[in-house]
Amino acid sequence: MPSERGAGDSVGSLPPKARSRGRPRSPVLDAARITDAASSLLRAEGMRGLTMRSLAQRLGVSVGALYNHVPSRAGLLAAVQERFAAELDTSGFGVVSLREALARWAWSYLRQLREHPELVPVIVEVPLAQAPRTSSMYQRVIGGFTAAGWPDESVIASMSVLETFIFGAALDSPSPDDVYEPEDPAQLPLLARTYDAFASAVDRQQARPRDLIFSMGLDAILTGLHRLWGTGRGWADVRSVGG
Repeated sequence: MPSERGAGDSVGSLPPKARSRGRPRSPVLDAARITDAASSLLRAEGMRGLTMRSLAQRLGVSVGALYNHVPSRAGLLAAVQERFAAELDTSGFGVVSLREALARWAWSYLRQLREHPELVPVIVEVPLAQAPRTSSMYQRVIGGFTAAGWPDESVIASMSVLETFIFGAALDSPSPDDVYEPEDPAQLPLLARTYDAFASAVDRQQARPRDLIFSMGLDAILTGLHRLWGTGRGWADVRSVGG
């Protein structure tokens, strides 16, 4: 039987197929997913292992697709840093005493770095000019110092002292609780005696050793900084500069 389809009824004139409603062939990228993957790669490979190419491979996309969202590796590190800064507790500045506000900030800083120790070199490397959210965080901390009457010359140094201590505590966190326990107490009686005394203090305080150590160190630093700057004594009392 002859076909009744006319000349205009070619295959090309058929209505187009509806677009598939399934998942796209290429993974969808957004800032959160990119930053998550970058943080994971930093944890696994360190700073040297984080490149735009390695991140694109982890995300299952082309390098070009990644550049559509992130301008450079430096921009990628800045995004990781910005997310970290957003988690730090600056709520106490201007509300409670400077000492209490700094303690809250320091503990939140430590908790974040314990979860993400790979971020220490990122924080050190990323210029503040590329991290506006981080800059705003520091602005709030600095405002706490100046509102408490500390001289301008003391603020950056004091804040850096705290950060240096926090970085060290975070990197030391994986150490075992019994790292100072001697294998043969009889051969090292002073080490054995002082270790036992500290272990007893930990039991009394019902704290983890690393938390008790950080608390003691933070208290000592805040007390020392206040003696130097909160009471107006200043650089004249800073000893062993360059020692």
